[in-house]
This record gives sequence, structure tokens and C-alpha cells, in this order.
Amino acid sequence: LWEPKGAAQLMEIDGGLNADGSVAGYDFSTSYPSNGAVTLALLLTGTVAARPVAYEMGDRTSVPPYRYENLRVRINDMAPILRASWLRGVSALPNSFAHESYVDELATEAGVDPVEFRLRLLDDPRAVELVRATAERAGWIEHTRPQQQPAEGELLKGQGFAYARYIHSKFPGFGAAWSAWVADVEVNRVTGAVHVSRVVVGHDAGLVINPAGVRHQIHGNVVQTTSRALKERVRVDRQTNLVASREWGSYPILSFREVPVIEVVTIPRPDQPPQGVGESSSVPGTAAIANAIFDATGVRFRQPPFTPEVVRAAIAPPAAPGAGSTPPTSGPGDFAGRGGSSGPGAALGPGAAPHRRRRWATLGALLAAAAGLAGAAFGSRPGIAPVEVSGSIYRAEVLERGRQLAAAGDCVVCHTAPGGVPNAGGRAMETPFGTVYTTNLTPDPETGIGRWSFSAFQRAMREGIARDGRHLYPAFPYTSFTRLTDDDLTALYAWLMTRPPVRSQPPETRLAFPFRIRPLMALWNALYLQPGPVAPDPARSGQWNRGEYLVNGVGHCGACHTPRNALGAEKGGAAWLAGAMVEGWEAPALTALTHAPVPWTEDELFAYLRNGHTARHGTVAGPMAPVVGQLAELPEADVRAMAHYLASFATPIETRQAAETAAAVVGRARAQAPRLTGAAQRQFEAACGACHHDGDGPVQLGRNVPLALASKLHSDRPDNLLRVILEGIREPATRELGFMPAFADSLDDAQITELAAWMRERYAPDKAPWPDLSATVARLRADVARQAQAEALTRRQPTDPGAPRTVMLRPEDGGVGGSR
Repeated sequence: LWEPKGAAQLMEIDGGLNADGSVAGYDFSTSYPSNGAVTLALLLTGTVAARPVAYEMGDRTSVPPYRYENLRVRINDMAPILRASWLRGVSALPNSFAHESYVDELATEAGVDPVEFRLRLLDDPRAVELVRATAERAGWIEHTRPQQQPAEGELLKGQGFAYARYIHSKFPGFGAAWSAWVADVEVNRVTGAVHVSRVVVGHDAGLVINPAGVRHQIHGNVVQTTSRALKERVRVDRQTNLVASREWGSYPILSFREVPVIEVVTIPRPDQPPQGVGESSSVPGTAAIANAIFDATGVRFRQPPFTPEVVRAAIAPPAAPGAGSTPPTSGPGDFAGRGGSSGPGAALGPGAAPHRRRRWATLGALLAAAAGLAGAAFGSRPGIAPVEVSGSIYRAEVLERGRQLAAAGDCVVCHTAPGGVPNAGGRAMETPFGTVYTTNLTPDPETGIGRWSFSAFQRAMREGIARDGRHLYPAFPYTSFTRLTDDDLTALYAWLMTRPPVRSQPPETRLAFPFRIRPLMALWNALYLQPGPVAPDPARSGQWNRGEYLVNGVGHCGACHTPRNALGAEKGGAAWLAGAMVEGWEAPALTALTHAPVPWTEDELFAYLRNGHTARHGTVAGPMAPVVGQLAELPEADVRAMAHYLASFATPIETRQAAETAAAVVGRARAQAPRLTGAAQRQFEAACGACHHDGDGPVQLGRNVPLALASKLHSDRPDNLLRVILEGIREPATRELGFMPAFADSLDDAQITELAAWMRERYAPDKAPWPDLSATVARLRADVARQAQAEALTRRQPTDPGAPRTVMLRPEDGGVGGSR
């Protein structure tokens, strides 16, 4: 009436380290009912005599895969009195969980990075190659103790590694597979919930006959293993010692929103026999997750499953985030505005720029320029004395208002490095003049703004001058923030000063000559900065004025959606919000220059900004995704005001007319389908068609909108479409939108070029083919790889500015050998 859920198994390990950090001994004992054990009834009745069980192939996983000088392994075979376990299957998965949890524990005790510690114990060259390749692909962050990296809110992030060799054949040299996992997790310190956000699986099974099939099989194994490790809790009746969970063949499984991003690394072995895939790729999984939870929380979990109740009961109350050991340095240098945006192509009227018209007389302009030159000649502005700030003086409503303003301004988006502590700075922002690194916005007194008075903060926001008197670069959009009212500046300052201080010194910004001469910014400000708030337009409604304040002030939408002149200032007039390229993405026009096939309405703009998705324009992607994520923190009325303001410049269109236009666009694209069959069409159906269709199929994941309505397919540039294909969508703006896998590793340049050309012809038949598409694909692939490498290097950099910062560059990466 019920199917056993796997053999309950007990593993016990004793061991330790020598004084030099090497392993002194490893004593492993495991007890479980193997496939060779007879039932207890046969033994008790004497039908079968008790005898030693031969060394079966399943028992080989009891031997750890590492070189231990002093090793003892004992296998205690038992009759299957109770069969109930969080892992289905016998010996391999549980034994590897024990081996990999303990070697991870030894690495921590020895003060050695977990991956490096394993490599010291591995003699097998195939194992060494696999471990290195998997760690490199995952962007492994070297560490010798739990990192306990705080993420947004109550989350802690961690990364765990595990390795195993699985032998499933009695013939030497056959049926063996090597596998390694790197798991990234997020642990909620309050609820105990564990989310596995990303898994990189390395697999070496000899010659791979069907690579795509292997990847699919491994994906299924990852979902299965992760589901069981986090959810499957087998209940036992303590009165009868019988399993109370009696469902046949079922177990809790991750929902689509919980499925991690899965990446597979295979080692080409064309000269080796195929050795089997499948369960072997799952063997290290549970240990990798457990080790990642340890990295996030500092608590070692030795018995799965890692349900929220188990985790919540074990982890200590959350300590205040904080602090590495960094020597005192000077205060922050450059703030920065948010990066590129692929926001809505809102249909706004041309020439309707709300920028305040600069009606300077010629004499006034000359005087301002002269003042700027004088500032450049005589140095920076005076510094403002440091102060001691207490966050306890602010009322709750002021802090809440400041929190919302910080979200509207996307402070955390720009002031957080990849894998870094929120608002601790360090994100690299590429500009035509060089790379600007965002500063530490936390109230740390030495490396952040902890000693900034409100006057210093106000001057930075209004005039672009730091506390020490240095000019800030306009990558920090003070030209927009200057519009904030005194009350809003006070609230924002209060909220920032009550955040946990983080001691972190980002890299110093060094621009090319002459842009590195900060006093020259006095001249730039004289030309392009008009400081101070702007009075509301009395001819407009309160909602319109509120939207104008949010869009052009704290929201600084023009920083991404307005092209800039040769000196880096936003252009005015018809160029205002006319679209721009930022960080390799096209931030489309928010004016009538939009390339959206259906004009934007206020309701569509609101849905896009609020939920990251609309029925007639598609789903947010790229750098706009975190912006929408931040806007979710604002009251609905504020987001509605932004939509109302933007829509006031759009070409008027009624709801019924918009629906008819959308239907006509989709119909035109659908009519193309019968004549566009071939290799590209089959490739699209195989890779994309399950989720992207013309609205005539089920929604498999997230939100489906016919691609004929996607603005990126109607743009004059293919960049946004190609970047989404290459990079996928790993971190959607909201959980409801679903993710999209990246195809950079599964499709080559020729395939992506053919696919994109087909999609343009299929879904935007009234648009001309994109020119030089193959060259654009190659350029963007190189850009994506370069950005990924830069982010990986940023993740590895220590927060302690006194620590050595070493970056190895290989010739194949476009650099030169050596280090700096």
C-alpha cells in the first residue's frame, strides 16, 4: 500500500587535523540496509543464515574520494526494519553528504578555502579539472570562514561546494562519473526559509552521446535533489515506528518560482568511453546546499531536510550586519545614479520637455563660465566639519518616507557591488570618460557617510559637492536630485543614517585626463546645473505635479532615457527622454519617438512600472528590472502619478482602439508564420516556443505576451533582444514574472544571428532587417563575457582596503599575463 522512501541511514565520522592543517585521520562508519540485505523475518526464522555481505558496488561510495593517510571505513549492513529517508536510494547520496559536509568542516577548521582544501586532497586529475572548472564557472568566492553576506532585508546569502565520484558498475573503468556542485542560497533569518537561487553542476561522464539530453536530465536531477533537501520531511509514527508518510511515489517539489537557475559544466572526453549520467550528477547536491547554508548562517546542519522550521530553530538571532577590518580612510568620493534602463517605450509628444528653460542672458552665461574657471583655478569648495549622528531622533513616519524615497531613487541598485553588501558601494559604472565606482552610503564613520551632517548631505544632493569639498562627478545624478524638497532630503538622510553601518572602501574613481581634475566640475556645474527645488505648475493637477517631481527629480529617469552631449550632460529640447544606450542596453524613448507597436496608455504605464509587465508591451528585462523591483516599495498613488505624468505626453488612444491595434499587430505577425518555416523556425520552437507563442497556448512560466507586441523587436537596434537571448532573465523584477534561461552557452553566434533575424521578420514584418546582425551578436557576446568577468572579479575583491587586490588576466580574456 505504500512505497518506501529510501533507506534510513546513519553516518558517523571521527577525525581531525594535524598542526600543519593536514588531515590526521578519517574514521567513517555507516549503517544502512543495502540491496544485499535480507529481511529480518528470514533471519529470525532461520530460513537464511546470517553471513557477511560481499563488498557490493553501492558500498564503494562509503570510501571518501580524497587522499587520507589514515583511513578506516566500516559498513554495517542491516535488515530493512525502517525504510524512510530524505534521500531516495541507498548509500551514494547519504554517504557523499557525510563526506562532503565533513571535509567542508575540516577546511573551516584549517582556515583554508573549501575548494582549495579539497584540491589538496585530490590525486585524480579528472577530479581536479572538474572541481576547478565548476568553481570558475560559478564565480566561486574564496573564503576561509562563513561569509554571512547580508542581502536585501532579512536575507543572508551563502555559497557552498561539494564533489563526489559515483561508481555504479562492477567492471573497473566503466560506470564511474565525477560530479561537483556549487549552490548559491538565500536564508531568511526570521522565517528560516532557504531558497536555492543558483546551481552550477559540473559533470564528467566520459564521452557524452547526447549533450542536450544530458543537460535536461541534470536539470531534472537538480530540481529533484533540491526539492528533497529543502522539503521532503518523512514522518514516522513514534508509537509503531512505521512511516506515516504513505503516499506512493510522491514528494514535495519546488514550485516554478522556487526553481534555481541551473547551469551545467561538462568536460569534453571524446577519447573516453561513456560512463553514464543521471543520478550521479545528484550525488553532491545535498551537501552543497548544506555547505551553502553554513556559509550564509555559520550553522552546520548535519541532518536534512533543511525545512524552515529546522533552520529557524537552529540559527542564532540575527546580528547587526557590519563590518570588516578596514583602516581609516577619507570619506566617500562619488555617488552615482542608477545604471542603464530598458524601460517602457512610452509614447510622449515631441518637444514637450519639462526641463526648466534656461533663459540666461549672454552676460550671465559668461559670468557663470568665468566663475567656473575661477573655481577650477583655485581648487575645491571648503569642507564641512564631521559630526556625530544619532539615528534615534527621527520619527517612524519620517524614516518610512525616507525608505520610499531611497527606493524611488534606486539607491541600492547603484550603490551595491555584484555580490556585495547593500548600499556599501563598489559598483563599477562605465562612462565615456572612464569607470566611476559608487560610494559607500552606509553610516560607517570612516568609509561611509556616518560623519556627514545634514548640511553636507544637502550640499551633495543639491550641488554635487562632497563633505570634504571635492566635486562629485555627474554619474551621481545630483542635477535631478537637486529638485528634492528640504523635507524629502531630511527624510532620505534620516533613513540612510539609520541603516546598519558597513565598513567597506570601494575602489577609487580614476578618470582619464583632463576629466580626473575635479575642480573643472565647477565649470560643468555653471553650464548645466540649476540647483534647488522647482515650483509646481499651477496649470496642472496635483497628480501631474507629483508625477513630474518623481520622474524628473528623485526618479531621475532622464539619467538613462536621455542622450548626453560630449561633456556628459543630458540634452534638452526634442532629445529629452528620447532614448539612449546605457551599459550596453537601449533605454528606449519615453516620448513620441517610441518604437512600441501599440501606443502606451496610463493604465499600461502603471502596470509596467508597478508589476513589470503589461498585456500589450511585454515584460521588463535588463537593468530596468531592479528599478521596477524598487518601485514596488512605493505607494500605489505615487506609481500612478508617474504613469499619469508620462501618459500626459502620449498620443491619445482609447482602450478599445489600443486593443484593436494590438490584435492587428499580432494578426499580421501570425500571418507570417506559414511562409517562414525552416531551421530558424524549428530552433525557435525548440528553444523558445513553449513559453513564447501568439497567445494560443498555455502559459508555462511567468507571463506570456505575443512577441509581436514586444518593443525590442520593433526597435532600430537589436541590442536588447540579443542581450536577453544571451543572458536570459535570472533575476526577474517580481517572482510572478518567471525567469528565462540564458542561451549564450547553448547557441553559437551563427544560430543566434539566424534566430534573431527570423524573429524580426516573423514578429515585426513591417520593419527592415537589422543590418550587420552577425557583427552585433559577436560584439554583444564579448561585452557580456567581459561584464561577467568583471563582476566575478568584483565579487572576489576583499572589503578591507589594506588587503592585497590581485587580478589574474589570461591572454584569451583579452588581457596580458601577470597580476596587479
